[in-house]
Amino acid sequence: MNLTTIKKQYWRVLAAWNRWRHPVSTSYSPHDWMDAIARKLPDGCSEPVYVDGGAHDGQMAKRFIKRFPGLQVHAFEPNADLFPMLEANLAGVPGERHPLALSSKTQTLKMFINDSPMTSSVLPRNENSERYFDAVTRIKEVRDLRATSLDDWFEGSGLKQVDILKLDLQGYELEALRGADRLLSRGVSCIYIEINFVPFYEGSATFGEIDVFMRSRGYKLFNLYNTCTHLPGGDIGSGDALYVPDPAANIQEVRKAA
Repeated sequence: MNLTTIKKQYWRVLAAWNRWRHPVSTSYSPHDWMDAIARKLPDGCSEPVYVDGGAHDGQMAKRFIKRFPGLQVHAFEPNADLFPMLEANLAGVPGERHPLALSSKTQTLKMFINDSPMTSSVLPRNENSERYFDAVTRIKEVRDLRATSLDDWFEGSGLKQVDILKLDLQGYELEALRGADRLLSRGVSCIYIEINFVPFYEGSATFGEIDVFMRSRGYKLFNLYNTCTHLPGGDIGSGDALYVPDPAANIQEVRKAA
């Protein structure tokens, strides 16, 4: 079962339960995002290093492991309710699991634990969340948690490179990228990011902001996946983006322009 199918089933159940109050969403996507990542990895990369930001219970990591059997998984999940499942699902898999959030710097943050763990975030929900996803974004608890930057983690990891970086941080992806300047400058073959065209959390970045940032760091958009359209209006809400290094990028000039 691919990610698109899982998302469709999740939102179909939600829509059936809460249809009378909220518009439904439908997902349209190329289904070759994993194939694209496989093509963009360097030749001979038989044991890629995969960093999973917002690893949830490890199901996405297991999908990557199935495709790349030699995968080394370094997963970050700050929600204490999910972390034991993450460890259990990835038991015996090379790499490390961290009960940490990712941010622009190492610090203490607050996490808003929502009715659905899938929607919990270090950012509070906003009116768009209430409009479209009220049933699953209601805040039930606020916790303090530890956060690290990707640069701080990488410098102490002993790793030489990261091949695949996946970020699904419920609106906080840009802050995590801002804490990865040195890592990005080394070159990451594939960066797979959840994006929002409509902000669903207070202070969350939109796709346009992420795209400007990624181009300023020498990466280009390869394709969009799992784009979710809100009905009945038909406006695009969210999706996933795959970024790869842009060999033609003049990083210094792009950063000046940004």
